[in-house]
Amino acid sequence: MASVVPSKWQTDWNKCCLCQQDKKDEDLKSPPTRYSTEQDGYSMIASNLPLFQAINDLPIILDPARLDEGDGIEKTLKIHHAKYHQSCRGLFNNTKLERAKKRASTTLSNADERSRNMPRTGIEDRHSTNECFVCEKESPTELRQAMTMKLNKRLNKCAQNLNDGMLLAKLSGGDVIAQELKYHPSCLTGLYNRERAYLTKVENEKKSQRSLETEVYPLAFSELVTYMAETKASSEGPSIFRLADMHSLYKQRLQQLGVESPDVNSTRLKDKLLAELPELEAHKKGRDVLLAFQEDVGSALSHASEYSEAIVLAKAAKILRRQMIDHKSTFDGTFHEGCVEEAIPSTLLQFVGMIEHGADIKSQLRFGASKTDLAMAQLLQYNCYARYKEGAATH
Repeated sequence: MASVVPSKWQTDWNKCCLCQQDKKDEDLKSPPTRYSTEQDGYSMIASNLPLFQAINDLPIILDPARLDEGDGIEKTLKIHHAKYHQSCRGLFNNTKLERAKKRASTTLSNADERSRNMPRTGIEDRHSTNECFVCEKESPTELRQAMTMKLNKRLNKCAQNLNDGMLLAKLSGGDVIAQELKYHPSCLTGLYNRERAYLTKVENEKKSQRSLETEVYPLAFSELVTYMAETKASSEGPSIFRLADMHSLYKQRLQQLGVESPDVNSTRLKDKLLAELPELEAHKKGRDVLLAFQEDVGSALSHASEYSEAIVLAKAAKILRRQMIDHKSTFDGTFHEGCVEEAIPSTLLQFVGMIEHGADIKSQLRFGASKTDLAMAQLLQYNCYARYKEGAATH
């Protein structure tokens, strides 16, 4: 058994094995047992986690030692049937690792270049002078001496969060007390403010991604259902769909709508389709799952046929009109990237796209949101008003 450095923290296997936190808006997952060892999520975590640690660029605060009980990370995860948040696992995928390696390579190159340009007296002598280690300017009357290990720990955490190569290089020579580092109070405050702004930006990006997923998943699914229903309605013979094909269409549409790594489980997608279309049945043929409609029209379509097209149109118009009136946007005098999309509700743009190109998922994948869709959606939004007043110049 390999010797392992004991971790300061113990893993709660009932929580996410990576972040050890409870996320109300995200469920815990684990790799499907039908996958082979080379393909499951445990293998990826076990192989990539030490590589992130080696380049000192772990995406989250994590002690890898607590995931290894002596036989390696992968076996420990399997023994405990470890679960994780899909967003946490995504932070350790191969794409993120390659980006981290590139950042580390750039940081080392910059540090080497700077060290070659330094005087031969070395970094240690520079720190012994009256120079701020943050701004690297001399000011003997305003400098303060680093005196506590608390400051050392705070600076290391700040440098890691910002991935500041120069600051990491300075702190790698030992703790701030031993190096006799000095600083301006204003420079230290500015460093902390920069870290706070960066962390706020990262958190806002995560919230924006979660908000995007909440909106686009139902939209893409409704388009998939529409595609299957219209295919059935327009086909004279039996309509049969491979679950693998529907899964692929669904993921492609989600990626087109802005979801970077769509989390789509084939079994859950099948269950949702069967629940949405009661007349649909699932049949296994070897490794494939085939979805086919019942010979007779189910009660759900029968109930839907009782509504006239006029009522359906009225409901659609009411929903769109409410969102158009509630949507607010301002013009600050400049046209920035994405300003056109921000000026109109996303639902209105999708509806115009369905009218122009078709409401099924294949049509949306082929055309997406075109310039004509944006122009027509803007025109509708501009001419929509809550009240009409006789004789008024504008409404």
